[in-house]
Amino acid sequence: MAKVEGGEVFTVSEVPASEYLPNRGVWLAGMLGKERGDAFGLYHGRIEPGCEIAREIHPGTSETVWILSGEAVGLVGEREVPLAPGQVLHVQKNVHHGLRNAGKGVLEFIVIGQPDF
Repeated sequence: MAKVEGGEVFTVSEVPASEYLPNRGVWLAGMLGKERGDAFGLYHGRIEPGCEIAREIHPGTSETVWILSGEAVGLVGEREVPLAPGQVLHVQKNVHHGLRNAGKGVLEFIVIGQPDF
């Protein structure tokens, strides 16, 4: 991260990622979030083949997922939604959701939580 007058520049590959437990094979790198005092959360994520973010719910937070590369299946309520690079899935507050890697390569995505989780 580099400070610039009035802002910051992030290089995603330099932001440390942590495994998003208990979801094995899921990695998130937080760039913006409530711990820093930001109004929303911004995360870069990777999901290994055969792995997923299990169904979860955020009572006070909406979640937007932008697929960068790979093949995904978004889980929204009881529905499964196929997602390809360039597509965005928005999940409203208090709705069960998840994300599964449906391909043979790494699934890469951006997550925005409003407000942060």
